[in-house]
Amino acid sequence: MISLHINKAKSVQEFFKVEIEEQRSSALQKLQAINANIFDQAEQTYLNNIITQFQDISFLTKSPLEIEVIKGIVGPLPANSRFETVNGVLKPMKKQLTHFIQNALNYTNCRDKFYPKYFRKIGIKSCVYCNSQLTVVITKKNNEIDARLEVDHHYPKSDFPFLSISLFNLYPCCASCNKRKSSTPINFFLYTDITSKLSKSDYNFKITKSSECDYLVTKDAESIEILFNDVSTTVAGHQSLQNMFSIKEIHDTQKDIIAELIVKNQIYNESFKDILQKSFSKLSLSQNDFDRVIVGNYTKEKDIHKRPFSKMTMDIAKQLGLIK
Repeated sequence: MISLHINKAKSVQEFFKVEIEEQRSSALQKLQAINANIFDQAEQTYLNNIITQFQDISFLTKSPLEIEVIKGIVGPLPANSRFETVNGVLKPMKKQLTHFIQNALNYTNCRDKFYPKYFRKIGIKSCVYCNSQLTVVITKKNNEIDARLEVDHHYPKSDFPFLSISLFNLYPCCASCNKRKSSTPINFFLYTDITSKLSKSDYNFKITKSSECDYLVTKDAESIEILFNDVSTTVAGHQSLQNMFSIKEIHDTQKDIIAELIVKNQIYNESFKDILQKSFSKLSLSQNDFDRVIVGNYTKEKDIHKRPFSKMTMDIAKQLGLIK
């Protein structure tokens, strides 16, 4: 729900540069090993264009703007040329060029082994779209528990298979949002160097003016009405977060969080907060640390990707005056 500075991602990429280079080098070797003769001329040209890109040692760390240029150079994925006759009917073969490319890039292994530590280092643990769930998916196979990272591709693998392991094309998300989005373009860009996009999110949660009073009188959390505001600039052909993921409806299921904030706002008045800070001065808590203790979640825009529901909690805590 807020963009990250490209340089922050690049600093983490520098930290993992050896592993990233191993991924690129391995992918290049496997791409070069694909038998191009089983494809038509258009697909051979496409494959050669991809191989040329992977020969650039910086390919996997190309910036969003550079990826846009590369998309134009490589061109669109050609129509399938591999067919076979099954029971007298001509059908596309199960394994097409896109499958050969994705196998060569070994995305699944990167997702399971590398991306969890890569995005943890960046500081992303919750879905960048809905901020309501973690990005980790737990699976069980042969009595073994495996934790893998759910990752969306800004440019989908189905259309741009060669970008499936390009780091700036990867958006950590929850399984629900990943499934709903599929290949639909979204009006949210995770990586940027635009300062205004880094200091303040384009999205904001509020409650109606009467919600606080209504809850204090009725003690009914359902009386709280949540508003979700989106002031992002609309991009043609892109869906908004609300239209795609039903952000308001998801957060409507968590009104008890807001109810707790309303109660805390009655308890933690300025005088009481001053007393607490003085009483625990030996802990040397910063104002941010103290706010987090009171609210029970992160309270800075830059930290909202670290924990689910941090955006809603922070926004409404500020609206109530619980934190500044």
